[in-house]
Amino acid sequence: MAGHQALAQKDSFLDSLKYKTSLDGYVKYMHTVVIPESDTSELITDNFFHNRLNFQWDLSKHWTFNTSMRNRLFWGELVRLNPEAFASLGYDPGFLDLSILWSNGDSYALHTIFDRLYFTYEKKNLSIITGRHRVNWGMTIIWNPNDIFNSYSFFDFDYEERPGSDAIEINYYTSATSQIGLVYELSDSLKGSSLAARYRWNAKTYDFQVFAGYQRQNMVLGGGWAGDIKGAGFRGEGTYFISGPDLPQENQFVGSMDLDYAFPKGLILQVSYLFNSTGSNSGTGDYSAFYLDRFLTVQTLSPVMHNLFFQGSYPVSPIVNVTLATMLNPSDGSWFIGPSVSWSIVENFDFLFNGQLFRGDPMTLFGDGGSFLFMRLKYSF
Repeated sequence: MAGHQALAQKDSFLDSLKYKTSLDGYVKYMHTVVIPESDTSELITDNFFHNRLNFQWDLSKHWTFNTSMRNRLFWGELVRLNPEAFASLGYDPGFLDLSILWSNGDSYALHTIFDRLYFTYEKKNLSIITGRHRVNWGMTIIWNPNDIFNSYSFFDFDYEERPGSDAIEINYYTSATSQIGLVYELSDSLKGSSLAARYRWNAKTYDFQVFAGYQRQNMVLGGGWAGDIKGAGFRGEGTYFISGPDLPQENQFVGSMDLDYAFPKGLILQVSYLFNSTGSNSGTGDYSAFYLDRFLTVQTLSPVMHNLFFQGSYPVSPIVNVTLATMLNPSDGSWFIGPSVSWSIVENFDFLFNGQLFRGDPMTLFGDGGSFLFMRLKYSF
């Protein structure tokens, strides 16, 4: 009898787990063709297999556990030509070392990283998140100067989830449209850590936020807004960095602003502007480090003072969408253009073509970038 009771309790426990857990993700294959700027150089090809798993467990009424992992296999000429770049995949810049470079050969690299691993506690108006998660403070679309904890690059289009931070985040909702938040990003030392408090509220049709804190030896002050002007989305944000005594650089302001409008037939147009007070405003420079830096920060969103961005998106049919994006550095006249076509072949199975073409004179922001063509298949489950 006791055995039957134990078995029944075990089945009940397993049933409870069944309804309190979820697992989803996707599998991608992407083929890349690199067309160097020099006409005498040969084409470079590369292959990329990417699997993502997202797991959630509702532990109780107030507690939830989430984790996500990226499993990636790179193989081809890019790996062979850039061995140091792929060897660095094993380095995890966070407080927790959650990156594993399983194998790195002459022309391949196998890598796993947990970019989400956190617990969430929610009760009434209080929310506490502990672990590696995304701290989303950005309000604009292309560049996010307020996103001081986990910045991302527009050119990294294949990473939709964007990076996370090893941090403790506390939010208290003072009303349905306002909240007070505090984030502490962990580090091995006080100088390498970050701590900031934010207040967010709504006034009429606009959302506003202001924040202040300390970020890796810099004092930071920032704020942003999101609203509309006669049906057009209007957003902006900016962050001011006051350098600490041990840092050689000057104080810095990074700000962005954008407008977007959706037409009745589905056409969406967008224009964005980025300003970096310490960026270069000259006609030429060496910008190679900008494209090689995997650990982007707000202060390095762009190495130049001014950036302009334009984008148009249109659904050709319910399953096909075309987009054309372009970026311009007015100081040196160099530019980037990025056409893309997405096609939902069947449910949960998509095809994407994406191009990234960099043009301009040598030693300009986009002049030495060459061209990249990406073809990607994605199955979501």
